[in-house]
Order: sequence, then C-alpha cells, then structure tokens
Amino acid sequence: MRIKLPHIKSLIPFIFLLLTVVLQLFLKNNAQLTEKYYSTGLYPLVAQLLSSASVLLPFSLGDLFYVTLILTFFLGLGLLISRKIRLGRFLLKFIQTIAVVYVLFYWLWGFNYYRQSAHERLQLSRSTPNDSTFIRNFNHVIEKVNLLYSHQTKFKPFENDSLIEASYKNMSAYLDFAYPMGQSRMKHITFSDFFAKATILGYYGPFFNETHINKHLTVWDIPVVCAHEKSHRLGVTSEAEAGFYGWLICVNSKDSFTQYAGWLYALDYFIYQSRGIVNRKELIEKIKPQVLDDMRVRNKHWRTWRNAKIDKAASKINDAYLKSNNIQKGIDDYNGVVQLIVDYLEQEAG
Repeated sequence: MRIKLPHIKSLIPFIFLLLTVVLQLFLKNNAQLTEKYYSTGLYPLVAQLLSSASVLLPFSLGDLFYVTLILTFFLGLGLLISRKIRLGRFLLKFIQTIAVVYVLFYWLWGFNYYRQSAHERLQLSRSTPNDSTFIRNFNHVIEKVNLLYSHQTKFKPFENDSLIEASYKNMSAYLDFAYPMGQSRMKHITFSDFFAKATILGYYGPFFNETHINKHLTVWDIPVVCAHEKSHRLGVTSEAEAGFYGWLICVNSKDSFTQYAGWLYALDYFIYQSRGIVNRKELIEKIKPQVLDDMRVRNKHWRTWRNAKIDKAASKINDAYLKSNNIQKGIDDYNGVVQLIVDYLEQEAG
C-alpha cells in the first residue's frame, strides 16, 4: 500500500524527538563529549546566531513565543469545541507542537545540562565540608562586605549592565569561554508583577538566547541577577553554578557598588547556611548594622511582593523542571552556591 506524503511529514517531529531523546541518554553519561562537541563546539555558534536577532528588539521574543503557544492552544481548543476540527487532528497538532518545542529546547541550549561541572571546567578543588572551613570563610565574607560599606559614603546605584559585561570580559580567561559568545541585551520580564509574586528575579530564555530581569529588582539585586542570568547564556545550567558566576563576576568588578552587591548576596546565603553553627549569633553580630539594614530593606521588599500560593506553585514547577533536567537536587541546587564560593576562596587562599 502506498503511503501518502502528508503522513510522512507528520512523522518528522517525532523522528527528531526520538533522535533527541537518544542523544540525551548518550550525553548524560558522556560529559566530556558534551563539553567538547556541544557546550564549547556547537552551542557558541547557536548563541551567536540567536542573539544577533534577539538583541535587535527591546522586548522579549521568548515571552512572545510562550504567549503565542498558549493562545494557539486555546484557539485549537475553540475550533475543537465548535467542531471545526476533529479530535484526532487536534491531538496530533498538539503533540507535534510539544515535540518540536522539546527538540528546539535541547538543541538550542538544553544539552548543556549534561556538560561537565564547574569544578571540572574551572579545575576547582572540592574542599571537605566542615564547620571550621565554613566559619573561616563566613568571617571572610563579613570582613569584605563590612569593608566595602565602610569605604563608601554613598553607593552609586547600578544603572546598566556594561559593568557586568566588562567583568565577564576580564574573567573570560578564568571561566574559559570566548568572550562575548554572541550579543547581550538585558530585557525586563514581560509579566514582572506576576513573577515578583513568585519571587522570580530573572530567567534565561533558551529559544532566543535572551536574559531577563524583573523590573522590580532592588538596587542590590540588579548586578547579581544580571550576572547570574548572563551565565546561562554561556551554557551554565546549574542554578548553584549560575549563582557562583553571578557572585564571582560582581566581586571582581571594578565598581565598588557591584562588588558590595556581590558580597551582600554571598552573605545572605552564608547566614542561611549557618543554621546549626554554635557561634552563629557571634558571627552575625560582626556584621555592620548598616549592612544588616540593607538586607532588611531588600527582604521586606520581596516579602511585600510575595504571594505564598503563587510562590509555592512556582517552586514546585521549578523543582520538577530542574530534576527532569539532570539537576538531582532540584530547587535545593540553589543552596550549592555556598560550597562553590567556599571552594573558590579556599583555592585562592591556598
């Protein structure tokens, strides 16, 4: 029996889907090959191509893409209810669309989930976790943030991302990437109000190589979130690693406020991770009152925006997404930034 051409065409998305899944299974157990052929081979070319288009527009192409997908789904649902299309055709188109989006996600960025870890890429030794190592570095973070605040009579608010770009350029040799790996243009999240309620400060759009920040960020958030999201453009997928990159880029900036924002970010994590440390109270008492005031203002700002139900739902979705993409700790991966900072500081001190 002769197969009609339209039937063959309808199978194309599923053929690519099968190839993508097979490649995922292979790359998951071959991080070195992922690093060599995708993360530092194909992906930089993809990033340059996509960013050359997205940088031309001030609004988010990714957000427009997501909205279009949602509207198309409801349009198809309306046609189905009005019986203008059959259920079989609706389901076929729906599954085909999911397959295409899935394939694009991994080829345009997602295969980076299977690359080598930051410890391997940066030749960063893993320190043995213990209280004395943690406390020593906690003291170092406190000294840095106190010192930076003391040397400033009035911090200059962060105005643009040129300082972050300059720091990435200066750190490109250590981070082992060819700067700038495409063009960068920070964009505001289209639905910033909603995302603020979920305490989502920024995100990376893989389909158009776009970095987004929430328009409600405080002045202390902006440098770190910008640096964090830009790291995803480099193929960094782990949130702990992205947080580490965000901190590293800020504290190595030539701008004192950007440095302060970076150390303040680290301090927040160290305070959280110090629960259970015997002399935690004494350590926190070493922090300058003005620094603590900045942290209180920032935390109050996000508590005002936070909607518990939306935040909880968003956290569950993000946790499931991360776990499905080779990040075993899920949302807890964010807390791994402290280990990376400690390892870096220990190596620098050693």
